[in-house]
Amino acid sequence: MQLVFQPHDLLWVSKLDDDNEQPDWFDHHDLLHRPVVVRREPTPADRIAIGIRGFSRSQRHASYVTPDSVSHVVTPEQIASQQKWHARQTQHPLPHWDTLTQVANIMSHVHLTWGITGSLAFELATDIETAHLNSDIDLRILSHEPLDKSCCRYVAMQLSKLEQRPDIQIETPYGAFAMNEWLHADGSIMMKGQHGPYLTLTPWQPQD
Repeated sequence: MQLVFQPHDLLWVSKLDDDNEQPDWFDHHDLLHRPVVVRREPTPADRIAIGIRGFSRSQRHASYVTPDSVSHVVTPEQIASQQKWHARQTQHPLPHWDTLTQVANIMSHVHLTWGITGSLAFELATDIETAHLNSDIDLRILSHEPLDKSCCRYVAMQLSKLEQRPDIQIETPYGAFAMNEWLHADGSIMMKGQHGPYLTLTPWQPQD
């Protein structure tokens, strides 16, 4: 089943569905300029599982929102296509922004739909300085149909030449898996599904 909102989508919301259970560091006014991120969890159609990011790495909290509270959505693929990292290099210099330029050049040679997730995505979407020198470069490839492994091998080989090594997850309608694991696996791979992790030989098919 394909979700209306995909994991890693950033949502700007007006309220949370469990306001009475929020951590001390959370202020409801933060929702005006800090999006929440969609996470994997089976929920009813009238609820969306989300995560709240605070002002430090330790400040993370799982929560829920309702679809009618969502005012704006930015996907990882939109973040990649906007290429705002050029401006961030001036405003908040990090080597990650140059790496994303190199990633974009590599991806321009293949027909893959790719996006940026994690702290880099949050900063690019909000202009809030959440990334730092030790931040991972988390990417995803969105693919509703089985991918050509030779194409992914080309991407992996080119990325391996970069000084900073991005981590790529491939997102299917049934969950996500690590691209490098898939390229090197002789058997099952670990799938991050909506109901939890599981092993599969067929990542583009529903779990048995």
